Parts: sequence; structure tokens; C-alpha cells
Amino acid sequence: MASRIRVEQIARSLAALGLLAMGLSALVAPRHGFSLDHAVPQSSQVNLSRLLMQREITLHQRSEAETLLKEFTLAQMTRHYWGEFAGSLQDLGLSAGPQLLATVDRDAVQTRLWLEPHHGTEAYLAEVARSGGRLRIHHCRGDRKGIGEAAAGHCPDGWQRISLK
Repeated sequence: MASRIRVEQIARSLAALGLLAMGLSALVAPRHGFSLDHAVPQSSQVNLSRLLMQREITLHQRSEAETLLKEFTLAQMTRHYWGEFAGSLQDLGLSAGPQLLATVDRDAVQTRLWLEPHHGTEAYLAEVARSGGRLRIHHCRGDRKGIGEAAAGHCPDGWQRISLK
């Protein structure tokens, strides 16, 4: 009986030592499992950082552009009420800021604001048009290659209509 207890104690001690050794090796040895600092090679981390920074810049530019699109739309609607559409952002008391290239097109029936950020691939459009005695508005976002290529009342091909609130 004493030998049986001794064997069980030795087995438990060995199991405890094995677990202790595994725990210590996990603390001391480098990790090879999934983690943010070891799962991605260093060059991929740099690329990921660039992608995340570009995404942040795009979202910031999008926010600024959409704010300007809304302001343009409301200001042009007011100007139309008082007689005619304004021919520039300055006439509306608006500014595009240094990150955006803004172009205003207008005629007797409609006015458009094209926005092209200096960085990224997106561009934006706001249109206010007279239609059957009422004003119609729409906003679009898409690839900058489509700038200036839209039929009245439509977004350029491949662009999406956006709802600004």
C-alpha cells in the first residue's frame, strides 16, 4: 500500500513538473500563435499601417466633402428662391478648404458642385436643378475618373447616389 501511494505521489509530482515546465516555456519562449505583433511580418505591418492611414484620410475627406455638399445644396436652394443659382462657392459664402478642389457649373436650370480631394480616389457631386416648378437635388460619390461625366439628374456611370442627412 505504501508503494502504491509513493507511485501516485511520484506521478502527481511528474505531472506538476511537466505543467510547470510548459508554463515557464510559454513565458520565456517567443510566441508563435496568433497575436497582433507576431502574426504579421514587419513589412506587412508597415503596409497595414499605410492602408489604415489612407482609410482614415479617406473617411476624413469624405466627411468634409459631404458637409460641403449639404451646405452647397441648401445655399443654392436659397439663392434660387431669391432669383438664380450662384456661380461660385464664394458667392454662397462657402469655401472648399485646402484638401478639396471644387468646381461649380451652372446654367439657368441647374447647378452642380464637383469635389475632387487632392488625395485618394473618390470624388463627389451635388446637383440642384429646377424641374417642373420644383427643385430637385441629388448627391453622388464615386471614382474620380467620372468627374464631369453625368447627365442631368443622374450620377456618373459607376458612381453611387448618397443620402446626406
